[in-house]
Amino acid sequence: MKKFISGFIAGALLFGGASAFAASTNLIGQKVQGIFSIEKSGQKVSDAVIINGSAYAPVRAVAEATGTSLTVEGKKITMGDSTTVSASNQGKLDELNFQRTVIVRKISEAEGGVKMYETTYLPSAQQYYENYKGTESEQQYKNWLDARNAEYEQRKADLAELQQQLKELDAQIAELQK
Repeated sequence: MKKFISGFIAGALLFGGASAFAASTNLIGQKVQGIFSIEKSGQKVSDAVIINGSAYAPVRAVAEATGTSLTVEGKKITMGDSTTVSASNQGKLDELNFQRTVIVRKISEAEGGVKMYETTYLPSAQQYYENYKGTESEQQYKNWLDARNAEYEQRKADLAELQQQLKELDAQIAELQK
């Protein structure tokens, strides 16, 4: 039953993708009429937007959820056959793919946090410290700058740890798909 549903979703994406590319120029400036949640086995995969009565979903998220290979070459997205996985491994593969989706989102958030420190917090703290050098408040702002630098380094370490977890999950997924 799961393979049937996965095949149905993959087929719908393949045929729906052709109309999406054909109508893509007409979608510019169109109003989003709603947002639907895409779920597999009770777990949220992604969101799809509704424009002119058609659902548009992120192809990569749906392909990963269905175990379908996906390659991007220039402006061409190619979906392969669904990966054949034994029934005993399917549950584990579903769980790992869900964990992967969660980690990818956490990585995106962590990258945003690191970027925020690089572009806003650290330059601001450095500027305050420079402005108060040679005053009674210099040590206070030096401590504040040091604290921001420590937070920044911690965020970078957290991001590296998440990226390592993603790498390990991808290895586990690849092993199950053999």
